Amino acid sequence: MSAGKLTVEKRGAVGWVVFDQPAKKNAINDAMWRGIPEAMARFDADAQVRCVAFRGAGTEAFAAGADISEFEEIRAHRAAVGEYDGLLDRVLHSIQDSRKPSVALIHGFCMGGGLEVALACDLRYCGSSAQFAIPAAKLGIAYNVEGHKRLLETVGHARAREIMYLGRRYPAAEALAMGLVQRVAPDAELDAFVEGVIATLIENAPLSIANSKTILEEYAKSAGLADQERMRAAIDRCAKSEDYEEGRRAFMEKRKPQFKGR
Repeated sequence: MSAGKLTVEKRGAVGWVVFDQPAKKNAINDAMWRGIPEAMARFDADAQVRCVAFRGAGTEAFAAGADISEFEEIRAHRAAVGEYDGLLDRVLHSIQDSRKPSVALIHGFCMGGGLEVALACDLRYCGSSAQFAIPAAKLGIAYNVEGHKRLLETVGHARAREIMYLGRRYPAAEALAMGLVQRVAPDAELDAFVEGVIATLIENAPLSIANSKTILEEYAKSAGLADQERMRAAIDRCAKSEDYEEGRRAFMEKRKPQFKGR
């Protein structure tokens, strides 16, 4: 199956989802986002699939975030941003709520939306030259609610604040130290290492893994305490701001944005 530049295929007991847009460092376009829930539904329904693995084409990037060049068309006004945010929720929940364990194999850049996908996966392994960032604050973009939640669960309050407020890049060693990834392997050995992890996963009891995944996801829930309306309103304010428009234009014009806080 192919959806835009998302390549989805079954190899034995493993379902592979590959972000295949190397000219843009595997940036995730709208068709690719929409293809992920479809792929997960297909793998969930296939009893032969025991694990789902995500990666980027080549070794330069897992995914350098959402394809910002599309934002003027699909994410430029309030209604479109709301629809896009709902799509991201569906994408992340399709991975998190699956009973199949998921693995992110991360070469190179793992930024923004790419990191959202990786964080939705159960296991994350990267090469030694990998780099991680969520540059929303540098673009005037409101990062997804579910993405914030997963980041907070993974690295804790202090790290999450630094990642979101500064928008800086973190090398593989720092990503490992804060828990963004479980292991770091030499770049040339990463594929073989992850294949070994996957081999162990598919040999283990799938119902035991599904049981643990269900319980762990339940414990990770916020028990409905977070004010969803307030969080969505914060995204809406950002979506209709001049700064958001400035961030998009600056990206397309390849210049540094000049934010004004309105």
